[in-house]
Amino acid sequence: MLSVCFYVCVLLCGCYLQEMASCAIFSNPANTVKILKRRSPYSGLFGWNSGEKLDNLRPPQKVVYHDDVQLPFSLSLVNKTFLKGRELKCCYKASIDGFSATKFHERCDFQGPCVIIAYTRDMSFKFGGFSPEGYRSTDDYYDTLDAFLFYWLDDSDEPIVLSKVGGSGAALFDYARGGPQFGADGLLIGPPLAPVMGGFAGPDTNSGIGDLRMAKSRLGLSYAKRKDGKESIFGDESKVTLDDVLVFCSPYIASLY
Repeated sequence: MLSVCFYVCVLLCGCYLQEMASCAIFSNPANTVKILKRRSPYSGLFGWNSGEKLDNLRPPQKVVYHDDVQLPFSLSLVNKTFLKGRELKCCYKASIDGFSATKFHERCDFQGPCVIIAYTRDMSFKFGGFSPEGYRSTDDYYDTLDAFLFYWLDDSDEPIVLSKVGGSGAALFDYARGGPQFGADGLLIGPPLAPVMGGFAGPDTNSGIGDLRMAKSRLGLSYAKRKDGKESIFGDESKVTLDDVLVFCSPYIASLY
C-alpha cells in the first residue's frame, strides 16, 4: 500500500513540475517570440523568407486589382513560368497608383511571380521583364535562371526575349526603396536614389525613394544583348523616361500568402 502511495505522489509531482515549466516557457517573451516566428504565415509557396529576418518584412496586404486593364502581352510569354494557365490581373499601374517605389511595393509585395511591362515616353517603346520571385522589400538579391527580359520591335506582335547569362547569380534585386531590378545593371526601373549598404536601407527609410519614371539598362553581363547587338534594352539610349509601368500577377497565387 505504501509503495502505491509513493508512486502516486511521484507521478503528481512530475505533472506539477511539467506544468510549471510550460508556464515559464510561455511567460517568457523571448520564448514566445521564437514560437511565433516558427509559425510565420509568410513562408510562401516558393520558399519565401527562408532564413530571412521577419522583422524586416511587412505582412501581405490585400490589393484591389485594376480589372479594366487588359493584358498588353500574349499569354505565350509565360508558358514556361509559374504563371502558365493562371488568370492574370494588373496589381500596379504607375500612372494611377503613383510612380514612387513605395507605391510600387505597397501594391506588388507578396503578389507572387509577376510580369512587368513598361512604356517609354509617348508610349513609343514597350519592354519588360519576368520575375519568378516577385517582391517583398527584402533589400536582398536572388539567384535564378528563370528570370528574363523582353522587348517589342515596332513591326512585331511577339516580344524578343533576353535570357539570363553568366550563370544564375544575382538575377534579381528586391530593394525596398527601388522598383524592379534585373541583375546589377541589366534593367533598373526606379532604382534607389541612395546606395543600399550592406543589404539594409539605413535608419532613414523615407530618403532616397526611387522614381519609376526613370529607367536604365546595360546588357551583356547579366542578361543577353539584343539581337542587333545593342547593349541596352532601349537600343541606342542607356537611360530613358517612362510614361507608365504595369505589373501583372496571379490573384490565385497571391491569395496563398
